[in-house]
Amino acid sequence: MNMKKILLANLLFAIPLLFSPSLSSAFSESFENTSYASRGWYDNTNHGTIVSGGQSGNCLQWAWTSGASTATNGGSMRMKFAPTDSLYLSYYVKFQAGWRGSQKAYHPHMFYILSDLDDSANAYSPLANNYLQTYVEFLSDIGSPYTIRPQLAIQDEKRVNTSNGAPPNNLTAVTENRSVAYCNTPVSAGATGTCYADNPYYSANTWKASTASVSANAWHHVEVYLKMNSIIGGKGQSNGIMQEWIDGVQVINQSNVLYRTNQDATKKWAQFVLAPYIGDGSPITQSMWIDELTVGTLPPSNTTTLSAPTGLTVK
Repeated sequence: MNMKKILLANLLFAIPLLFSPSLSSAFSESFENTSYASRGWYDNTNHGTIVSGGQSGNCLQWAWTSGASTATNGGSMRMKFAPTDSLYLSYYVKFQAGWRGSQKAYHPHMFYILSDLDDSANAYSPLANNYLQTYVEFLSDIGSPYTIRPQLAIQDEKRVNTSNGAPPNNLTAVTENRSVAYCNTPVSAGATGTCYADNPYYSANTWKASTASVSANAWHHVEVYLKMNSIIGGKGQSNGIMQEWIDGVQVINQSNVLYRTNQDATKKWAQFVLAPYIGDGSPITQSMWIDELTVGTLPPSNTTTLSAPTGLTVK
């Protein structure tokens, strides 16, 4: 095969990867009916309530009664997908008029993305004690006007190192066998760290879009893109990506995230979980809705910098 034919073959192979969203899709869910198990979901396949009035057709409703920690039928429902070191999430969300959230500085938890280490250790992995768990959620301001703000977070409680003293302590110059979150690693710019005794310690970093918010009683399009950091010279580099858009407007843009150290050099995302949870109980009776969920592996079109070659002549 001559060079021009090789170039043409490579070009034709590459173009669909750059421009066909279907090739990047791990799974999608439109919440039109409750036949979850037939579509690959497991654990609680009686999850939530399917109602009309979605962003398109029917949708998923999470409804809390006052004082309840979990939404009605809100026990965790899970979907496995091929492990990936880059992940794109798209969905639509609507909060009822008068939404209050948890009225705490934490919760409600909504979406959880677990690592392949968690999934391989336990297909029903716990949701607060993990090798790496990524949260996608919204936090409401405490008190009026109850502004609803996008928030992303990670925790890796199972990787907290206590052999060099009680956390929080900075072990970045000591060992790669440590938590990537606040208990063992200083937080990066834009993040808030959490470390407290738990099992043995809960270790998390949180990124809140403090200047962005969503309105109640309206559908909003949420997109999230995550990419694992690299490992160079046996050390985890703080160059992982964490991005979020609301209705096409970027609200979080971090390129300094540490998701893994050399201890877990090939760690990837591999399991998606729906598990609405307000730990101290919902302050009021309230509902929210989810629709048109897609999980893929390529960044959204508004972040893709690659483009098709130009100026080529094929004879």
